[in-house]
Amino acid sequence: MSDNNPRAQVLGKLVQEAREHAGRSVADCAQILNISPKVYEKAESGEHQFSLPDLELLALYLKVPMGYFWGSENLTAQLHVDYANLATLRHRVIGVLLHQQRLKERRSVQDLADELGVPSRRIEAYEAGEEAIPYLDLETLSKFLNVSVDHFLDADRGPLGRHETEMRLLKQFNSLSPELQAFIANPQNNVYLDTAQRLSVMDVKQLRQIAESILEITW
Repeated sequence: MSDNNPRAQVLGKLVQEAREHAGRSVADCAQILNISPKVYEKAESGEHQFSLPDLELLALYLKVPMGYFWGSENLTAQLHVDYANLATLRHRVIGVLLHQQRLKERRSVQDLADELGVPSRRIEAYEAGEEAIPYLDLETLSKFLNVSVDHFLDADRGPLGRHETEMRLLKQFNSLSPELQAFIANPQNNVYLDTAQRLSVMDVKQLRQIAESILEITW
């Protein structure tokens, strides 16, 4: 179909932005829709119209809500991560944590070197963040220093912390029944969720007072 109209062009532009946002190629999306890359490019330019199932598949594949294609929702802002600098920083932080834990356990650099079977200067380089510690070596040192590998994990701060939180929340949400998922996803139910959150932090006395007030109203 060749319906190069303004609305088709707008929709195609939205799909293109969603594709680029997700880091997918024209060929990737064309394969999902079982069409040629050439036809897919025409759809993004408005020369060929997407069908509703096409948009549904793209929403799933590109991880965007269907409302995005109607213009009622926006793309989720992506977290920018400077991977090179982050890796350098993490090596230094892990080195500092290793040094602190070694002192806490009253162990020498040579003790750690003997445990790994490496020169003492290697341990010094690890603690200075000048050299990356192989994960299995970090496991060995963690056990030797009576601490979990989690002690060195960037789980509560930084990009990984946010990523882990999102993954944990998604896992918890997916474990709920479809009815509860629908209830939580409905914005109209936010007031009930807010109330539940407030009740969860109240002590027994406060909860009892609320219960008594409700009984007085309904009596």
